[in-house]
Amino acid sequence: MEHDDEANGDTDDVVDLAGQVRDITVSGLPNGYDYKATRYADVILKEAFPNRFRDLTNALEQFEPTLDELRSGGGGRTVFVRRFDESLAEQQEDGNTVWGKQNITIEKGIGFDGNVAPVSKVRGHEIDMFGLGSLEDPLPGIAVEMEWNNKDPFFDRDLINFQALHHEGAIAVGVIVTRGTDLQDLISGVIRSGDGGFKYGSSTTHWDKLVPRVNLGGGGECPLLLIGIRPERIQGIELAYRVREKLDEAEELRTAWREAYESWDEAKPIIDEIRNQAYKIMPPVSGK
Repeated sequence: MEHDDEANGDTDDVVDLAGQVRDITVSGLPNGYDYKATRYADVILKEAFPNRFRDLTNALEQFEPTLDELRSGGGGRTVFVRRFDESLAEQQEDGNTVWGKQNITIEKGIGFDGNVAPVSKVRGHEIDMFGLGSLEDPLPGIAVEMEWNNKDPFFDRDLINFQALHHEGAIAVGVIVTRGTDLQDLISGVIRSGDGGFKYGSSTTHWDKLVPRVNLGGGGECPLLLIGIRPERIQGIELAYRVREKLDEAEELRTAWREAYESWDEAKPIIDEIRNQAYKIMPPVSGK
C-alpha cells in the first residue's frame, strides 16, 4: 500500500515549519513503535519531566496485546487499552499516585485591583491519562491518549484539547498512541468482525490519519509525541501475516490474470478460492 510522504512524516521536500512532525532525537524509548515529535516534545518530556518519561517508557514496555484481543476487541476502551492505562496508573512517585483520568477546569475572571469576578468556567475534555508534572508542581503535566480504534475525528478532539490545555499552561506535552502504518496495513482487510465485515478500516484512528492532521497545524503550539504501534508488539501476529500473504497472492493474480488464463470467467474462481483459503485461516470471532 502506498502512503503520502506527508502522512508518514517525511517532510524533506516541504517548508520546515515549527509544528511539522519530525524524527525524535532522544534515546531510551522501547522498540516496537514508530516515534515522531513536534516542537521537541521528546526532549521536553525526557529532560524536563524525567519521571513521567520513565513512566511512559515502562507502560510501553508492558504493552503486548494478543492477536485474539485484536480480533475480539472493538471501539472504545478495549481490554488491552485499559491495561495500558492501568500500567500508567500503577506508576508512582515516592509512593504517591501521579497518573489517572482527569477533568481539567479553567476559570477566567475580570475586574480591577484584585476585585475580580468570574466571567467563564470552561471544563476541558476529560484526559484519559494525565501525569502530574511533579508532586510539588502538578501543573503543567503530561496528557496521554491512546486512540486504538475510534473514528478518526477523535484525533481532532484530542488535538484541539491539547492545544487549549497547553495554551492555558495545564499540559507541557501531549502524547497520542495509535496503530502504526505497518500494523494498519497488516490487519486492515484481514481481521473480520462477527458480521463478516472488517475491523480497523481506513476511516478509523491510525498513524496515516494522525500525522497529516498534525502537519496541518493540529495541536497548535502544544509539543506532541506521536507513537505508532508496530506489528511486533502484538503476540501471535504471525497468523495475520499468513492471511495477508494469501490475500496478496489473490490480489496479484487478479491484476495479472491475463498472463495465466484465457478469460476472466476462468480466473475468477481461482482467485475466489485463494481468498476463501485466506479467510479460513483466521475466521471472525463469533458475536464480536
